[in-house]
Amino acid sequence: MEGPGVRTIVDRLAPLMGKKVVTVTGKSRFPLERIIGGSVVRIYPVGKLLFLKIPPCTLRVHFLMWGRYRLNGEIPGKVPKLTITFHDGSVLRFYASAIALLDSGEVERLSDPSLDPMDDAWDQERAIRLVGEKGNEWICDSLMDQETLPGVGNLIKNEALFAARVHPASHSSCIPVSILRDLLTEVRGISFTWYHCDQAGKRIEPLLRVYRQRSCPECGGKVQSGRTGSLQRISFWCPACQVEYRC
Repeated sequence: MEGPGVRTIVDRLAPLMGKKVVTVTGKSRFPLERIIGGSVVRIYPVGKLLFLKIPPCTLRVHFLMWGRYRLNGEIPGKVPKLTITFHDGSVLRFYASAIALLDSGEVERLSDPSLDPMDDAWDQERAIRLVGEKGNEWICDSLMDQETLPGVGNLIKNEALFAARVHPASHSSCIPVSILRDLLTEVRGISFTWYHCDQAGKRIEPLLRVYRQRSCPECGGKVQSGRTGSLQRISFWCPACQVEYRC
């Protein structure tokens, strides 16, 4: 799940604000019973992570590749990783997700909104600097570094690289700063396009230009694909339209 999907979940969990936790069940190495009796005071995302502040702790949820949730519902045949029941009878279930319980100091360390391209506090110039310092690392890997650009996944990576005309095998430090700025602007723009599609109940697939496409919408040439970089995630690119930067 990428950043836009987590923001959509935040919107849909808004009815839980102010509600008190009465029971918690699930398997975890964390003492989840600490949130019993607490009320939800804040629900927010940072990249691919969902945070529910329930004093004295904050619950952090990472949906990984296949994580799901249900509010007042269940996924048939699946066992939830965590189930939270609230005083009004509402039930929140998380499936196939990594759950952690954090104290305030840990939350501040792990939830820097200035790194998140979808946050109002995002520091784009800092992101440009961090990506530019990655040396010969391929840009397809740099964009998916969750400590640099939390929330960016494979779809956003591919669409942003195509929009900025950057080949996924480009060395990050060799990309001109002006091009990096355009690339990161596209990362933010595509993230919000996806988020707005979710809000409207629409799928983003009709808007995709290169991800899982066969031909380039710019030149009509064949879109190439393959596993790239050290992460070996699948990339899609047009060899005619996207420039491979090396130095």
